[in-house]
This record gives sequence, structure tokens and C-alpha cells, in this order.
Amino acid sequence: MDGPMPVMEQLKQLNQDLLDAQPDQTALSHLGRQLAQQCAEMDACLLQGLMELRAANIGLQAILTLLQLHDEPVLVSSDEAVALLEPIQQRLSLGLNRINQLL
Repeated sequence: MDGPMPVMEQLKQLNQDLLDAQPDQTALSHLGRQLAQQCAEMDACLLQGLMELRAANIGLQAILTLLQLHDEPVLVSSDEAVALLEPIQQRLSLGLNRINQLL
């Protein structure tokens, strides 16, 4: 497998290591610290990913609200549409990438 092991896989492996090391208190202590670190990393990835997805959702809602409140038809060029949607696409991509790091 290329690259580092996903966090969820690391957690599964650490859990199995904990089960295997039950009689060895030194190993349990070390594995417990590793497990706590992996949980903190997973929490950070999830939080950052969800914050990006939430920001993208708010951006889309803002654009939809502006379009719905406008009484007349809105003519938007391709360039203008891209300018409006590009930051949202970037936030979606960042959020999904953070969450995908866990899988």
C-alpha cells in the first residue's frame, strides 16, 4: 500500500494490538498512548472536514437565497458563475479530502 495507513485502519490495528498485549502492562501503556494520539488525529480530521463542508453549504445557501430573492431573471456569464462557485468547490474538495484521509 502506498502512503501512510489511513487513520481508521491504524485504529483497528491498535485495537487488535491492545487485545493481543493484555498480559503485558508496558505494551498496554504504550499502545494506549498511541490509541489516544490516533483518536485525536481522527477527531481533528473530522472536525476540519466538517467545517469545510459546512462552509461550502453556507456558501451554496447564500447563492441560492440571492437568486431566489431576485425578482427579475438573472443573467450570469460563465466566468461569473465560475467565480461564484469556485470557492465553494474548493471548500467541498478540502472537506472531502480531510474526511477521506480517515478511510
